Formats: sequence, C-alpha cells, structure tokens
Amino acid sequence: MEDFINEVITVGDFERDYLRTFKNETERMDNTLFEILNGAFEAVDCYWHECPPGKETAFEISEKQLRKEVSEALVRLNNLLKNF
Repeated sequence: MEDFINEVITVGDFERDYLRTFKNETERMDNTLFEILNGAFEAVDCYWHECPPGKETAFEISEKQLRKEVSEALVRLNNLLKNF
C-alpha cells in the first residue's frame, strides 16, 4: 500500500497484486480488519484507467481517487494495529 501511495509501484502492479493477495487470503481476520481491507479491495475493483479525476462515479474511480482511498485505508490499518 505504501509503495503505491508513494508511487514506487504503478497502479497496474498494485491492482494486480492487491486483488490477487486479497482473494487468496485464507487466514481468518476480525470484522474491523476485513472491513478496512475489503474497502480497499472495492476501491481497486472500481478503478478504471480512463476515469479522469473529478469524474468518478459509484462504479468507476480515477487513479487519484484510488490513491486517496488506499491512503485512508492505510491510516485505518495503522490505527488498528496501534490498538493491538
């Protein structure tokens, strides 16, 4: 997530890796963790490379919006981990 937010990896690489990792996860996780990770999954699933910033819909988001949503998910994950 950090590599994508910091533009170390491309949106295509992040999309491919995140979807694969999330779909193949087999360990149980609590509801809060699942909600955070699933929210990021849904954002990745809505990403469309031709969607310009500011023209997002409920079903299509831009790369800029995806970075924003992944960044928010990472903040939530870090806050959750601080409480463990």
